[in-house]
Amino acid sequence: MNFFDIHKMPNKGIPLAVQRKLWLRNFMQAFFVVFFVYMAMYLIRNNFKAAQPLLKEEIGLTTLELGYIGLAFSITYGLGKTILGYFVDGRNTKRIISFLLILSAITVLIMGFVLSYFCSVMGLLIVLWGLNGIFQSVGGPASYSTISRWAPRTKRGRYLGFWNTSHNIGGAIAGGVALWGANTFFHGNVVGMFIFPSVIALIIGIVTLFIGKDDPEELGWNRAEEIWEEPIDQENIDSQGMTKWDIFKKYILGNPVIWILCISNVFVYIVRIGIDNWAPLYVSEHLHFNKGDAVNTIFYFEIG
Repeated sequence: MNFFDIHKMPNKGIPLAVQRKLWLRNFMQAFFVVFFVYMAMYLIRNNFKAAQPLLKEEIGLTTLELGYIGLAFSITYGLGKTILGYFVDGRNTKRIISFLLILSAITVLIMGFVLSYFCSVMGLLIVLWGLNGIFQSVGGPASYSTISRWAPRTKRGRYLGFWNTSHNIGGAIAGGVALWGANTFFHGNVVGMFIFPSVIALIIGIVTLFIGKDDPEELGWNRAEEIWEEPIDQENIDSQGMTKWDIFKKYILGNPVIWILCISNVFVYIVRIGIDNWAPLYVSEHLHFNKGDAVNTIFYFEIG
C-alpha cells in the first residue's frame, strides 16, 4: 500500500452511538496533528521576515536581494497550492503535510548552513526558499481536507475556526523563537534564526507523521455524516463517478464566485504582504527599532 493513501478498513459494524462516544478522542488526534504542523510551518516561514535586518547587517544582502528571495517563495507557494493541491486531494493529507513539514524543515536547515559557510549565495538562497514555498503550499488545503473528513457540517465551522488560529500562533511566535534561538545557541548570529526553528519543525514533523488517522473509515467506522446522522451533500452525491478533473472543471473553473474570491484575495494580499513581510526591516532601518522590537512587529500583526 502507498504510504500516503487513505487505508480504509472494511466497516466493522460498530453502532453509531459507540462511534459518537469515541469520535472526539480520535478526531482530536488528527486535529492537533494538522494544528501543530501548520503552526510549525509558520515558524520556518516568518523567521525570514524577522531575520531580514540581520541578513543585511551580517551577510550583506541588499533589500532588492531580500525581495527576490521572498518573491521566489510567493511564486512557488502560489503554484504549489494549485498544482500540488490537485495531486494530494483524496489522499492521506494528514500524513502528507507532516512529511512536507519535514522536507520544509530540512530545506531551511540547509539554508542556515549555506548562510553559515558560504554567506551570500543568491542563486542557492532563492532556490532553497522557493523549495520551502512548494513544501508549505498545501498546508492549508490539506488541513481543511483532514478536518472535513472527520467533522460533520454542524461541527466543521467551529473546528476550522479553531484550526485557523494555528498560523496566527505560529506566525506570532516565529520571530521571537528564531531570535531567542540565535541569541542562546548561536551567539546572536543570524544563521541561528534559520537552524533553530527548523530543528523544532523537524521534530514536530517526525512525531506527527504517525499520530492519528486521516479518515474515520481508516478505523473501520462510518463516514462522518453517517456517524452524526446528517444527510450527504447533494454535491457529493452528484460527483460520485466523476473524475477529479471533471469535478475541478464543474465546481471550480466554472464557478464565478470562486473567481471573484480569487481576484479579491489578490488585492488583499498585496496590502497584507507589503506590510507584513517588510515591517521588521522597515522599523529597524527607518524607525531605529532594536532587534527585539523589530521582531515583535510580526507578533503584533498576527495577534491583531
